[in-house]
Amino acid sequence: MVGFTIPGKPFAKQRPKASIAAGRARVYTPKETVSFENKVAEISRPHFPAPIEGPVKLRIVAVFAIPTSWSKRKQAEAEGQHHTQKPDADNIAKAIKDGMNRIAWRDDCQVADVRCVKRWGRYAETYVQAEALAPSDQLPAGNWGPNSYRDLRDQIVGEGA
Repeated sequence: MVGFTIPGKPFAKQRPKASIAAGRARVYTPKETVSFENKVAEISRPHFPAPIEGPVKLRIVAVFAIPTSWSKRKQAEAEGQHHTQKPDADNIAKAIKDGMNRIAWRDDCQVADVRCVKRWGRYAETYVQAEALAPSDQLPAGNWGPNSYRDLRDQIVGEGA
């Protein structure tokens, strides 16, 4: 397993922008997104001598700094709690996955198991962990019958859920 920290406020991938030049439409990635993805690549590169082969498990914890304008009591209550404001967790994960492309894995389609958690904390930072999915973490091959969806659900969330 490889883990590293990206300092600063967690960043969400922005939508592509479009403009018209010389009568033709041009679509481009915003500069802020490109800059963040380059920062992720720079930080992650020393941790991956070669891209991971096969399916990958990715864990992200995005920590947002508690606003100093909040009362001391509200700050104390918020620390470690879930962050339920924008940006969306899936857009945070997209920016990190795209930044790690061709460094941690050949293509981000290899990320088969991803989880992104957003929390409040004292400092703004993003923790990232990536590892190859072990064969024991993968679903069994075979004939999927009528109760297979229950077996799959039990394997993912636990029996009795």
